[in-house]
Amino acid sequence: MSDKYKPYDLSFKKTFLLPKFWPVWFGVFVLYLLAFVPVKPRDKFARFIATKLFNLKAMKKRKKVAKINLSMCFPEMDEAEKERIIMGNLVTFCQTILSYAEPSARSLAYNRNRMIVHGGENLFPLLEEGKACILLVPHSFAVDFSGLHVASYGAPFCTMFNDSGNELFDWLMTRQRAKFGNTIYHRKAGLGALVHSLKKGESCYYLPDEDHGPKRSVFAPLFSTQKATLPVLGKLAEKTGASVVPIYAAYNEKRGKFETFIRPAMQNFPSESPEQDAVMMNQEIEALIECGIDQYMWTLRLLRTRPDGKKIY
Repeated sequence: MSDKYKPYDLSFKKTFLLPKFWPVWFGVFVLYLLAFVPVKPRDKFARFIATKLFNLKAMKKRKKVAKINLSMCFPEMDEAEKERIIMGNLVTFCQTILSYAEPSARSLAYNRNRMIVHGGENLFPLLEEGKACILLVPHSFAVDFSGLHVASYGAPFCTMFNDSGNELFDWLMTRQRAKFGNTIYHRKAGLGALVHSLKKGESCYYLPDEDHGPKRSVFAPLFSTQKATLPVLGKLAEKTGASVVPIYAAYNEKRGKFETFIRPAMQNFPSESPEQDAVMMNQEIEALIECGIDQYMWTLRLLRTRPDGKKIY
């Protein structure tokens, strides 16, 4: 295999035992213990933590970003609804963090029982046929759980990750994501790595909604605003012949279950132009977000690049 498309090195390094990493190991130990705590009381504890965090000064910037995003996308939304959604974001974040070790610590049967899949008929038959699929997955807090659930049925997958700033945390995260044989690439490998894997018959996870600046983007509608959108999904599909299947990951506190919403594969895609591809992709993202608006990561600087060049954050 070309070094250019070499997967992330998942081998253990002795340096991970150095004292500077001990806080991370302690956190892992706590998360493993929490993986065996009954879901309902753990979720209540996570909600308690969220209520304490919500009004902290450290949350001010994140809340500001989320409110700007919501105001741009939903100008008719009142302040009370924005506050509700942001609080819901924080609760879901805490609940998923306290659940994060479950895929590694608990059995496959337990993890499958924690997931409800809506629209499985839109994806699993394609995977069973050996069809390479690009899973179009917007940023939500439960995204890892849905990805691992789909991969647990045996179809080969690949995905990318970016550095967190802590080498041990990156190793732990990628090791869990590779649990069912997933190929993990560093983002520096570029889209060529995804093309390489898709052509081999591996499906991939593609998170499409970050703002990568004006040079590589086109503007396409997202709800009531315009979003700088990478017009590369159509190119990926065209080069590889892969089907694009939109997926959304969520957590349902009332049911104590993770949920995966799977929409039908995109039709007549790619289109005749990258600009139209971007429009079609954002339409799918809208439909997915509407499966659970309070599950989406509104705290990301999604709309940093504006058509008029002005700064909004």
